Amino acid sequence: MAERFTPVAPLTVFPITDRGLALARRLEKKYRDVVIHRPAALKDGRLKHEVKAAFKGSRALLFISASGIAVRAIAPLLKGKHLDPAIVLMDEKGRFAVSLLSGHMGGANRLTKELASFFNATPVITTATDISNLPSIEDVCEKFALKIENPEAIKRINSEILKGNKAVIVDRYLGRRWRIKAAYGRHYILRASFPKDTRKAVAIISDKLLRPADRRRALVLRPREFVVGIGCKKGVGEKEIEAGIRKMMEGAGVSLLSIRNLATIDIKRHEKGLLDYAKKAGLPIDFYSAGELNKIKPPSGVSRFVKENTGAAGVCENAALLSSGGKRLWRRKKRLGKITIALARAGYTS
Repeated sequence: MAERFTPVAPLTVFPITDRGLALARRLEKKYRDVVIHRPAALKDGRLKHEVKAAFKGSRALLFISASGIAVRAIAPLLKGKHLDPAIVLMDEKGRFAVSLLSGHMGGANRLTKELASFFNATPVITTATDISNLPSIEDVCEKFALKIENPEAIKRINSEILKGNKAVIVDRYLGRRWRIKAAYGRHYILRASFPKDTRKAVAIISDKLLRPADRRRALVLRPREFVVGIGCKKGVGEKEIEAGIRKMMEGAGVSLLSIRNLATIDIKRHEKGLLDYAKKAGLPIDFYSAGELNKIKPPSGVSRFVKENTGAAGVCENAALLSSGGKRLWRRKKRLGKITIALARAGYTS
């Protein structure tokens, strides 16, 4: 079994009182790897310091406090709806759960509903599509693991849905189109190509680098379906890894946002440059032992150097195939300075 490194914590909780801490402790039964701060450790200005760290290292923040405390703590850190983590607020008695920030894109609305159900609290959600019981385009993205490339185009899609019209989703993969249609067909038209009517609000699902005209016309949604298998020399820097992966993806004509995860050999689990890049990009890493990697014959042949130094007949190609579950590589290995990269396609998540 692969050992997985996850670059961000799923949930960080900031209870301001001991009563709030008791409420937070109950979440340890519901969520794995939840980070709960003690009230005493948040005094004397330390709350703002810990919140700043959580903005970089957590997908969601839960404040069990007065709303003013939460708002003042997060205000200096806000960057944009496509960049900020989910922020949820609860009172220390667990009566209300409030979706405060990044309701759709960050998942705060979903988290609010989960917390309200768990604590038997009242969920408070104010986004227009939710209160109208309509599926936003962000809901589609969450269900089908799609990454939004140009969030400024979201408004046009959701506005059409709120007006009672249908927006268009373009996707050349028939299987995914069927599944999206089954889930959201009342509100979206599914097509394999752009409609001729340029007045239509359009979202396109594609891993490929698009023409500028297509990007201007549509909301671009990237399916996270590629695994980057990587081998690297000891001490390689984050910037070199980033540049190599960017070059490989551009050469393959694939968006960086379509990377699902990285994969490599387990002796690299402490490689600082690799871990730093994964944290920056928000990408998990699957680590495999030499024995696991040797279960697959390297598509480009056995590397004696790699075999002697790692015990594995091949690293980047084998890791990419194992992690993706595929049988063929999308791109065979390519040496780029101190790193070697291969690509495998994992297929879409439904």
